Amino acid sequence: CIGDHLFIGVPDPKQPVAQSQIQRLSSQAMSDKRLMLLSVLPRYDAEKHERPLKFLPLRNFGGLPLIFFNSEVHWDSVKKRFSSEYAAWKSGAKIVVFALTSPAAVTGRGPSVRAHQIVLMHVSENWIPLDSSYEAVVAEKLDAEHRQYVKPMRYDASISEVFPDFYLLDTKSDKPFPMEVFGMATPAYLARKQLKKDYYNREYGPYGWWHWDATTASETMVLPHFPESRKPLSTDTPA
Repeated sequence: CIGDHLFIGVPDPKQPVAQSQIQRLSSQAMSDKRLMLLSVLPRYDAEKHERPLKFLPLRNFGGLPLIFFNSEVHWDSVKKRFSSEYAAWKSGAKIVVFALTSPAAVTGRGPSVRAHQIVLMHVSENWIPLDSSYEAVVAEKLDAEHRQYVKPMRYDASISEVFPDFYLLDTKSDKPFPMEVFGMATPAYLARKQLKKDYYNREYGPYGWWHWDATTASETMVLPHFPESRKPLSTDTPA
């Protein structure tokens, strides 16, 4: 099962869970098993991270092996494939990193692996996956206002299905309230944008969904007001 191959990094390598993972990685039972490793990139430092790297930099490295790249150009190809995530990392954003690797090789310095595939994911401070810096602005405002929301995941829908960037869950509507962030102006994107607007207007009505056209945003990034939230139930008891 996946759990036999998945290892998640923790902040402190001295934590019991970290030491337990290292013991598992070093065991004979894991000697022929490919691994799935999950962690977070450290805070970006140009002096450290723009020089040629031999292994994947991690913030939460406790309980994980040293992850070497599989070639001198591997990290460059990751940066190119995940260019928006890499740009977000350089701007200070939180980036989750997932690596599919070889079985661990164990030496006196501990276990190490060679990465076969590396995936980056931009997430909010509350670990909500984000597809763009504009979504990050919306998520930050939602968090600041203590709103209840979810991010629909792409693998939950077919390619042709219309689904929003976020759903608000605490509006006066009895249904999840769609939220869309429009962040591009290419012909193909504009055609898809119109399709989405027609769909939401038809299914939810013109006031039953929220959207922000970030292509017209000013430097201050002033967003349209979010729909009003339900008032919390009072906990006061009658006198």
